[in-house]
Amino acid sequence: MPAPHGTVERGASAPARSREDPIARTRPERRLATPAGSAASAEASANNGDGWADRGWYLAIEYGVLARDRFLKRLPLLRRLGRFKELLEPGGRILYRNLFRREEVRDAWELLTALRPWHDRLVCYLNGEEQPLKEVQDVLWCASFLRKDNPCRGSGESKGERLLGCPGARIVVSAGNWELVEDDRRHLLTFARVGPDGVLRPDRDAIAAYVSRPHARSTRCPISPARDPARFAAAFAEVGVTELDWPLVAELSPDVARRIGAKALEQEHGFSLEKGEQELEDHAALELASVDGEVQVRRAGQQGAFGRDLRIPIAVRRVLDEGVLLRAVRIDEGYVRRKGGHYDLEQRFVLSARVRFLPTDEPERFQGYALTTHPRATPEYAAWVDRIAAGLRPVELELGADAEPDADADADADRNAGADFDAEPDAEPDDDAAEEGA
Repeated sequence: MPAPHGTVERGASAPARSREDPIARTRPERRLATPAGSAASAEASANNGDGWADRGWYLAIEYGVLARDRFLKRLPLLRRLGRFKELLEPGGRILYRNLFRREEVRDAWELLTALRPWHDRLVCYLNGEEQPLKEVQDVLWCASFLRKDNPCRGSGESKGERLLGCPGARIVVSAGNWELVEDDRRHLLTFARVGPDGVLRPDRDAIAAYVSRPHARSTRCPISPARDPARFAAAFAEVGVTELDWPLVAELSPDVARRIGAKALEQEHGFSLEKGEQELEDHAALELASVDGEVQVRRAGQQGAFGRDLRIPIAVRRVLDEGVLLRAVRIDEGYVRRKGGHYDLEQRFVLSARVRFLPTDEPERFQGYALTTHPRATPEYAAWVDRIAAGLRPVELELGADAEPDADADADADRNAGADFDAEPDAEPDDDAAEEGA
């Protein structure tokens, strides 16, 4: 007859379990969602009516009775690490469990060190979810021994990249490779857009969704800044493009470009200078605007028309009459025959679908354009990234240490681990039972 679910049979290497635990299906289950006290936790509580509760971060490590002599020598040490329990399963089998909270990560590492010879017999649960031992080791190592190095806050570089967040969903903030988008890492600028006011705005909702994906380590690390995704994303502050010493560029919106027409954007147009006006230099920047119903041509960024006899298609005039400002570049000059038979020197120019801002340009003037930039490595950009990283404080520094595990937390571990008990949970096995199990 098969042994009851979750028991340790004689000679078995580890507690036998299924991820779809029949015991967990018959009892109401409480799992960890987000850190207690966080905004995300409050929202989850408001929207969750099924009785789930946030118990904070915890790690449960379970094992049966191992090789008798060496294991029993280590047992006094194991009793002192975290919250230790000796459990009796159906049939009198023995199961040991150590439950650790966030402030006990080094104790958890010490337990894994003590049980190194039997790593293949351990069953580990992070926040109620079974995890491979290697993942648990990586989480504990980072949370306990690397915390001063701040690897999740970009204190160092990996393969020339500065990274924020945890493995599985990292934000690249180093200069270069600006359009990088991969499953486990994305550049910050792929989350950001330049607004109509010339301000670079990271999409905080998209960042929060990215770092909270199930396979991201931030969902399992007790001190990761990204354990509270909304709080993590809030550190990515807005910044003016010019504050980064980046150029501000305006591109005609597809709708305006369509109404002007591709032919009008490619062909030459012309005008003549008013008498007494200074000759234009090669590739001079020009500006066309409608003022009081009259289309004027002038030097870019300056006031006062200096041209006459403007020759542009009717589609361009209509766009200008709607209040759209157009920029152009002088490319040549030549003589044109006017009415009456006389010849006049005409300045030839082409319209610019993309405009690089002058120092005096104001973003609000460029209606009908989409603003963008050309990023590059600058000291100002590095300083902005430093400010973001400084705002990614580990969750525990603000939330404080978790409370001592209570009966509810232990019940969570029981349900999530799949243990079912007919005997008293804390019953102490006698020495004969221990030797029999070994």
